[in-house]
Amino acid sequence: MDDTKRKVLHREARIRPWGNSQGVKLTREILNEAGFDVNDTELELEVEPNRISLVPKNKLTPFQKLFDGYEGEKPETESLWEETEPMGKEEW
Repeated sequence: MDDTKRKVLHREARIRPWGNSQGVKLTREILNEAGFDVNDTELELEVEPNRISLVPKNKLTPFQKLFDGYEGEKPETESLWEETEPMGKEEW
């Protein structure tokens, strides 16, 4: 876990009507302080009792996450495969 101290800023906001829903307006300054890109339009919400957290939405699909960091190299062979004999016309 990262041992750096996080700067916690406290701001006030009001919940206001927004159409048939309720909304909270966040200023550009608040978004910048939180490390959000103001052009990002999708966030994930983590909801807990008395707390709602905004989290940047990961733009990778679940399938893309499987290959995150993959550079095209061959995977290392497992020792189990080196102990086996070919059973057919496989080339080892």
